[in-house]
Amino acid sequence: MRLIRPAIIAFSLTVLASCTSQEKGFEKIIPILKESPTARVQVIDKCMSQHLPPETLDEIAFYVKSQRSEAKRLFCQRLTNGLASGKISYADFKAMFRQKKVTPALVSVLKGH
Repeated sequence: MRLIRPAIIAFSLTVLASCTSQEKGFEKIIPILKESPTARVQVIDKCMSQHLPPETLDEIAFYVKSQRSEAKRLFCQRLTNGLASGKISYADFKAMFRQKKVTPALVSVLKGH
């Protein structure tokens, strides 16, 4: 699904910048996100800085149940908070990154649950 690609780009740039393995990077970043509001803000800011075409924003708005104007912000916040809270696992991350699939956990997080 196309909406996953921008999020993965933003998140993977942050997670994988200095890591050789995606899983190692994931395992390293999650505790940091849990403990550091500053780290969460940085990931959200990086996500927000990504350009998204209008059709992608429409898809995101559908999942986050918002207007297009608020969709990107909600998407970045909810994705980051889902990672920090442990609601999104490495398996979910891997499905997004490698297979471009939206998992039930991701859908739940994006809906704000």
